[in-house]
Amino acid sequence: MKRKVDGKWAAAAICAAALCFLPGCGSESPIIQVKIFDCYTETRLAAQEGMAVGEALAEAEISLQEGDEVSLPLEARITEDGTEISISRCAKVSVGEDGQKQEFTLKGKKVKEAIAAAKIEIGEHDEVSQKLEAYLTDGMDIQVRHRYAVEIDVDGRKVECLTEAKTVKGMLEEQEIHLDEKDKISPSLETKIQNGTKVAIHRVFVEQVTEHEPIPFETEIEYSSSMYQGESTRRRQGQEGEKELVYEVTYVDGEEESRVLVKESVSKEPVNAIVAKGTKERRRIVSREQVFDCDGSGHGYYIITWSDGAVEYQDF
Repeated sequence: MKRKVDGKWAAAAICAAALCFLPGCGSESPIIQVKIFDCYTETRLAAQEGMAVGEALAEAEISLQEGDEVSLPLEARITEDGTEISISRCAKVSVGEDGQKQEFTLKGKKVKEAIAAAKIEIGEHDEVSQKLEAYLTDGMDIQVRHRYAVEIDVDGRKVECLTEAKTVKGMLEEQEIHLDEKDKISPSLETKIQNGTKVAIHRVFVEQVTEHEPIPFETEIEYSSSMYQGESTRRRQGQEGEKELVYEVTYVDGEEESRVLVKESVSKEPVNAIVAKGTKERRRIVSREQVFDCDGSGHGYYIITWSDGAVEYQDF
């Protein structure tokens, strides 16, 4: 690649060329092979012995800017075949990271060396706005974007992504993942992101669930003197009641985790059964007295007294 020549060295080149037409000049001077290295460019030049380095650069149409350095003095004479001339370009560059910018003036350096000068470490997934092996040019802006590989377990799927966020909260915003107030997340939103960070989001849903349960009836006992002891009859059939229970149920990722009773009310009162039992004692013999006839026949009668006070006579 050819470059524009300084006015100074262009004039020097013209003078040198003019001198070659003077008697006894130029034709007898040996030709020297020169190599000029300028960043990516290698220029091969056939120069006359004794040509100044500055003249050789002008001949190759390579210009120098303020601050550039040449491996040989510009006034030095080329006398050896295979002479090599190296140019270190002076470049004012800026290196940015996380919104912070540093400025450097470096000579003959590459992008990776400017990043090292800024004391910035490049991670596995980071991006740099310029190629690391590129030579610095004046005014070059180098931006380093730090990215981290993370895994997100959310809504029944695992998502792997690269993020530039610094915290879990920033990463969720970047990935447009919405987090409801009751949702659970691990690690916390304030946790700093690193390569390999795993984030688990558990969706929490709360709803009120109404259930109905039966209320068992009881059996009431009524006593009746019109019925004998041991006798009973059902005077009324019992009916179950019903109560309404309201629970606050919490689901995590669709599975019930807990439930809390928040309200209980009776929607139907139970009807108790009624059973009547007798209290009346049954009639029984209290005493039996034997009375013989006085005629000696061996016959007589019993005097029977009942529990109700009645008296009966029974022959035998």
